[in-house]
Amino acid sequence: MGGLSGYEIAILSDISTIPALLATPGFARTPFQSPGWLDAWFAVFQPSGMDCCVGVIRKAGGGQPLFLLPLVRERCHGMTVLTLPDRGVSDYHSALVSPEFAPDEETMNRLWGALVAMLPAADILSIERVLPDIAAGMRIAHLMRPSRSSAHALPIDADFATLRDRRFDPSTARRLVKNRRKLEHKGRLTFDFIAGPEAFADLDSLLDWRRQRFQDVNDDKQTAIQRLFYRRLVEEGSLAKVGRLRLDGELLAGCLGLIEGERILVLVLAYNTRFANWAPGLLMVESCIAAAAAMGLTVFDLTIGDESYKEMFGTDSIALLELRQPLTLRGRLALALLDLKPQVKRILERLGLFGLVQRLRGKAAPKS
Repeated sequence: MGGLSGYEIAILSDISTIPALLATPGFARTPFQSPGWLDAWFAVFQPSGMDCCVGVIRKAGGGQPLFLLPLVRERCHGMTVLTLPDRGVSDYHSALVSPEFAPDEETMNRLWGALVAMLPAADILSIERVLPDIAAGMRIAHLMRPSRSSAHALPIDADFATLRDRRFDPSTARRLVKNRRKLEHKGRLTFDFIAGPEAFADLDSLLDWRRQRFQDVNDDKQTAIQRLFYRRLVEEGSLAKVGRLRLDGELLAGCLGLIEGERILVLVLAYNTRFANWAPGLLMVESCIAAAAAMGLTVFDLTIGDESYKEMFGTDSIALLELRQPLTLRGRLALALLDLKPQVKRILERLGLFGLVQRLRGKAAPKS
C-alpha cells in the first residue's frame, strides 16, 4: 500500500472480496457498475479464469474507499490489456467514486501516476466509453480523449404526447401511428415489462433474433456466455427487465431495459422479422418511451451505437471519452500504430486503393 498527499493507494486482487467491495454503497456509478450488474458479471464471467483486481484510493489512516477502479487483465491481439469488466455487455465504463473524493488536478495526477505504477503487469490500460460527467467525477477527464463512440439519450421532460410532438421525426411519428393502427386492427397490441424466470422465454427470443441478425460476426462461445449473463440479470430482476411488445400474446419485439433511479437504459433491442412490414422495433421503442414517461422516469437512454433510428426519436448525442495509456514499450508502439490507422485509411482512399486493400484482407466482397 502506498501513501500520497493524505491518501493511501492499494491494488486488491482477492477475487473472493472484490464483488463485496464493489457493492459498497455511496458511490457514483452507472448501472453497468451497479452492485446487481457486477454481481452477475463476476458470477458468470470470472469463473472462466479471468484475472481481476481493484485499484483503491482512500484517505490515509485506513478510511473508507473513495475511488474504486475494477480491472480485468485480458489478451488482445498479442497485447496484455487491463480494462474494466465488459466482455461485450457493458456500454459505459466508470470507476466508482465517492462524492467526498475531490482532489485538485495536480494531486489527482500524482495519485493516478502512483496507482498506475502499482497495477499488475500489462501493456495497455484501456478505459473506454466514459460519459463526460462520470469522467469529471473520476477527476481524470483531462487525461482522456474523445472516443469513437457516442451515447444517445432522450430527456423525458414532458408527457409522452408532448414529447412525441417536440422530439420525434414527424414522418416517423406519422408512420408509427399508421402501423400501430394496422396492428391494432389485427388484435390486441400491448407493451409491458417483465422480470424473473417467467421472462426467460421472451429474453431467449430476443437473443435468438439478435443472433440471427448478426450471424456473420457472432462468436458462438461469447454469445452463449452473454446469454447466461443476461438470464442471471433478468432472474434477479431488480435492475434488468424485459420489455415486450405483443400482439394477442405473441412477441413482436422487445428489449432488455435497465431501470435504475430516474433512468432507463435500453439494450438488446430485437424484433420478429415476420412482422417487419410494420416496423415492430420502432413501435417497441415508442412504446418503451411512453411507458418510461408514465413511470415518471426522466431519461430514456439508447446507449451507444450510431444507428439512424435513434435520431428518429430525437435523442441527444453525447460524445464519450476514453483513456488508453501505454504501460510498456510494446503498448506504446501498439497505440501509436492505432493512432496512425485513420491517417493510413485516408491516404489509401485518396489513392483509390482502400477498396483493394479491404478485399485483399477479406473485409469486403470482391468486385464482379
